[in-house]
Order: sequence, then structure tokens, then C-alpha cells
Amino acid sequence: MISQRPGRRYISTYGLWITLLVGSVPALAQEGTPTADDVATEVTKQAADDDAAPATVAEKVQVDPVNSDQRIENRLQEILKATGWFTDSEVRVDRGVAFLTGIADTEKHQQWAEATAMKTSDVVAVVNRLQVADRPFWNFAPALRSMKDLAHEATSLLPLVLVAAIVVLVGYYLARLAALMTRKLTSRSVDSQLLQQVAGNVVGVLIFIVAFYIALRVSGLTRLAVTLLGGTGLVGLAIGFAFRDIAENYLASILISLNHPFRVGDLIEVGDVGGKGAMGFVRRVTMRGTILSTLEGNQIQLPNSTVYKGMVTNYTATPLSRLDFSVGVGFEDSIGEAQDLIMQVLTQHEAVVSEPAPMVLVESLGSATVNLKVYYWFDLTKNSGLKVGSSIIRQVKQSLTAAGITMPDEARELVFPHGVPVQISETPVGGAPNPPAIPQPKPQPSEAVVNRGEGDLETERTDVMKATDGDETIAGEANLIE
Repeated sequence: MISQRPGRRYISTYGLWITLLVGSVPALAQEGTPTADDVATEVTKQAADDDAAPATVAEKVQVDPVNSDQRIENRLQEILKATGWFTDSEVRVDRGVAFLTGIADTEKHQQWAEATAMKTSDVVAVVNRLQVADRPFWNFAPALRSMKDLAHEATSLLPLVLVAAIVVLVGYYLARLAALMTRKLTSRSVDSQLLQQVAGNVVGVLIFIVAFYIALRVSGLTRLAVTLLGGTGLVGLAIGFAFRDIAENYLASILISLNHPFRVGDLIEVGDVGGKGAMGFVRRVTMRGTILSTLEGNQIQLPNSTVYKGMVTNYTATPLSRLDFSVGVGFEDSIGEAQDLIMQVLTQHEAVVSEPAPMVLVESLGSATVNLKVYYWFDLTKNSGLKVGSSIIRQVKQSLTAAGITMPDEARELVFPHGVPVQISETPVGGAPNPPAIPQPKPQPSEAVVNRGEGDLETERTDVMKATDGDETIAGEANLIE
């Protein structure tokens, strides 16, 4: 009995040690090999500690993986090395969790590595610890790359551009030919050179626009062609506002060329220019304006819009023009005799026409004279109003003076507020001085119709046009009227 007790005690002791050893083996195994919870804890901890290394988890996790961690690790390492986008790259796979470390050249490639690893078979999660390389301050690589791409595109488009250039060149010459033919056809029915030019330009521009559009389509710039066509309305509207005055002046040139309110050499006056009239002989009407030559030899260039909208007085449109002047005779003279003498001068003058007949009318009674108003007509296309007026006034004065008709000055009243001292001297009767002799009027010679001062009675148009004929500012511009 005594010998059996120790054996039982030893058996119980050995069983206790075996039980402890068996229980400690799983614990040791658990400490040496990480479980899924440990991996999740590691992934979560890394994501919390480093925002730059996010973890991506697969949508489905295979319970029985086919590929080992070493095969996945080698495959991903080969892929990253083959791209050449990563420096010091390293891939470590632990129970399907891929850890990516190293430096990526761009953020886009960093995300690409993560997506590639996630799509690899038997990868359950990706911890992306790749860093993006810092770009240098002076980095010309993108600019050089863009220039290289542009050069490549330009080289590929060069044949199309050459074909488009040929199309544009052919369209240009076709437009010129069409414009020339249009001007010749319109010249048969339209006398205005401006309208012929406008019609030719419209046809030529339309043909050139079509050729340009075809060139854009041939060169592959279809989007640009559509943009140009779509923006034509907006561009036309903007140009209309910007060049409104120029367009108005151009339209006025066309209307003047059609209506012919005056011709070259006509004496006109435009009344709405700076508050006063501008008078002169018409030299030329161009696309920019109407050019006048004044009697003083100056040149006036008026915008055609101002001429067309303003008040224009054409003195040459009707050849006859009427002038007048006033003359005063004394109260003691015969008014009828004075009128007859003046009418005789007018009827005998070579520049005064008989129809309409001249007139001599009593205008008013002045303080010292009876004022007569003299009216007469003359041919403006042949004679000068200044010269004819000078000749008639000179002859009227000579005729009235020879007949003894006085033309006194206006009476004036002299007032002496302090009086005039008068001194009376006593002289002998026999020594009284003789009164002064009253001067007798000298006989007046007859006046010629034209004298040296007036020259001739012809109009100044020829002289003015000749004096301003050397103007080089309008030498090369076409005249829209004749």
C-alpha cells in the first residue's frame, strides 16, 4: 500500500506537467504568429499614425489563398521596377497585406501603385507608404515635354497645312477674278464707279470666305471653322458698333454717288460745319470725304456723312444768280432820275442778263439820304459775282456824279456841352477879306465796264482749281463723281 502511493503521486505530477506543457504550446504558437486581428490592428494603427499611408482593403477576402506572400511580393516588386516611376521601392506582403514603401515621381503614379497592388490576386489590403518626390523649383521638363508634343503635332499637320495654303491661294485669285468680272458686268448698267467697286468687293469677299472655310476643313481645324462661322454674327455686331461712324461715312459715299447732288467744279456751301458754312469749289469726292477748294486757295475735307445730312447750297446748280447793293441819294435830288440812270447802267452792262430784269427800288428814307436798293441777275457759270458787283457799283457812282445827283453822308449832330466861344473883331470896311471861292466839281471821265483792277468778269473757278491742283494728299484717291 505504501509503495503504490508514491507512484500515484508521480503520475499526478507528470500529468500536471504534461497538462501545463500542452496548454503552453498554443500560447507560444499564438505569440509567434500574428492573427487577422493583429493585422487589422497594425493596418489601423498605421493609418492613424501616418495620413500619407492609407490602407485599402479588398471587397472580398479569399479564405484559402492560392498565391503565397513571397510570390505576390516578387510580382509587385517587378512591376514597380519595370515602370521606372519609383525610387528605392520595396514591397512586403504579410498574410495578404501588401506594404508599399519608396518614392514615387508623381502623385498620380503613387495612386496607380496602390490600385495595381489592390488588383493583384490574393491581396486583401494595401498599406501605401510611398512618398511623392519633391519637384525642383526650376523644372523645365513639363515645358520641354509640351514643346516636344507641339513639334510632333506640327510635323504631322504640315502636309495638311500646305494643302490648306494652296486652297487659300487659289481662292484668293478666284476672288480677284470674280470681283473684276463683276465690276465689268455692273459697268454696263451702273454708271457709279463706287457701286461697281462695292459689287465686285462683295462677290470677291464671299468667294474668299468660302475658300478659307474649305482650307480650315482640309487642315483638320473643323472646330475652328465652326467657331468662326458661329462667331461671325457677334464679330459683325461688335465691328458695327466700333466702326459705326466709318460705316455711316461709307454709306453716305454710296448715296452721294447715286444721287449726284453736285459735280466736280460746282460752287457749294455746306451750312452745318462748326456752326458756319463752308464754301468752295468741289474738287473730288472720295471714300473718306468731300474735298472743297475755297476762294482763298485752301482745301476743306468734309466727311461724306456730314455733307449728306447737312444743308448743301449749290450755287452752280442753276446758272443764274442775283446780287444786290444799296445806294443813297440826297433829298433835294430827283429819285426818278437816279433810278433811270442806274437802270441805264444795268441794261448796258455786259454781265447783267435781261431776263429776269434788273430792278431799282426805294428801300427806305434815311436821316440824310433816300436809300435805293439795286437788284440784278448774272450768269454764275461764266462771271464772277465779286467782279461784276465791283464793276456795276463803280459805273453807278460815276453816272450819278456826272448827272449832278449827290450822295451825301449820314447827317451827324455835334453837341458842345460847355458852349462855343465866339470872338468878334472890328475891321475897316474897305479891308474886309474876300470870301473863299467855292470849289467846282471836276468833270468825271466815262467809266469803262472793266478796268485793270477787276481784270475780267470771268468766274474764279479756273483760277482756284489751278491754284489747288498740286495737292498730293488726294492725288491717288479715286473720284466717285464726275
